[in-house]
Amino acid sequence: MHSIKFEILILTLLGGVIFGLAHWFNDLIFRLFEFSDHVNWIYLPAFLRLANVLILGPLFGSISTAVGVWLICFFQNDLLSVALLNSLAGILGPLLSFRVFTIFKGRAAQISFIQDLLILAAIYSVMNALTHHLAWAIGEPEEFLSISQIPIMIFGDFIGACLGALLFSAIANNSKILNFVKKRAED
Repeated sequence: MHSIKFEILILTLLGGVIFGLAHWFNDLIFRLFEFSDHVNWIYLPAFLRLANVLILGPLFGSISTAVGVWLICFFQNDLLSVALLNSLAGILGPLLSFRVFTIFKGRAAQISFIQDLLILAAIYSVMNALTHHLAWAIGEPEEFLSISQIPIMIFGDFIGACLGALLFSAIANNSKILNFVKKRAED
């Protein structure tokens, strides 16, 4: 029991660090595809927010995402209010996506079904863009350049989330992730 909690704590922190590093890496390699500082035509780390919740559950997955967002905000020297709003948006996007999926399908998403992961990716792309644009409208109105950036962000998140879903499915079905998630759910 204690080793599971320690594992979750380590995975929570690790997930946050991986998200922060993936964000930095995406910014580095896809700078040419940027629409603005916060919107990119290709955003590979998009699926990591969903993966955090899939693997760690809603609470620890959200904390993991928040850790990653705080790392990003720290290194970008963002204001505390901006970090809080971006964390909230980063957390709400996946949580709303899982809720919409459950309402739409009448069941929880299955981690081993690629179709579920791709549907989640599509829902997430919309939810993430909406939550972030709401946060920016409140805390960083200068980042809301035009209404056209919302579909661009949806597209970029969708590309990244679908690629992430495919990679996650391959890893999950050929590793111990499924066993870890099942064991965590039983505890």
